Amino acid sequence: MLKILMALALGTLLAAPVYAQKPQIQWDKAYDFSKVKTFKWQPPSSPSLAESDPIMHRFIESAIEKELANVGFTETTGDPDIYVTYHGSTETEVQLRSTSFGYGVGSYGMGGWGMSGYGLGTSHTTTREVKTKKGSLVVDIVDSKEKQLVWRGTVDGILISDDQEKTENALSKAIEAMAKQNRKLRAKAGK
Repeated sequence: MLKILMALALGTLLAAPVYAQKPQIQWDKAYDFSKVKTFKWQPPSSPSLAESDPIMHRFIESAIEKELANVGFTETTGDPDIYVTYHGSTETEVQLRSTSFGYGVGSYGMGGWGMSGYGLGTSHTTTREVKTKKGSLVVDIVDSKEKQLVWRGTVDGILISDDQEKTENALSKAIEAMAKQNRKLRAKAGK
C-alpha cells in the first residue's frame, strides 16, 4: 500500500504543470489568418535574450517555429505575410517557510468550575527563505503590410531552473500550451 501511495505522489509531482496560469490568447477577429503562409522573425527590443543568452534565445525561437510550422506557416527571407517576435521576463519569488518541532504535555482541569492547570512543553521553529525564479513569455504576430499587432499569446509563471534542460522543458510545455489554447479558442470561435 505504501508503494502505491508513493507512486501516486511521485506521479502527481511529475505531472504538475510547469507554468502557473493557463496561456492567455488575444487576436484580431477580423484578421484573415487563412491568407498567412510566410513569417519572418522581427528582432526583439533591447535588452533581449538574444544578447544575454543566445542559446536559450535560439531554443525559444525553434520551439515557436515548430508551432508555426504546425499551422502551415513557413519562414522566409523575403517579404513575409507576418512578423513574429517574443518578449520574456523573469522575477524571483521569495517565500518564508517555517518548520516547527517539539513536544508538550496538555493542560488538565476540573470541568464546569473553570479551574484548570497548566501545560508543560518545548518547541523549536526554523524559518528559511526559499527563492523561486519564474518567467513570462509573450509571443507577438504583426501583419507585415499594416504593421498592426494581430495576435498575442502570453504565459506567466514558467519555472526557471539552474538546470538548462529543466528550463527548456518548462518553456517547451508553455509554448505547446499556448498553441493548444490558441487552437481551442479559434475552434470555439469558428475560425
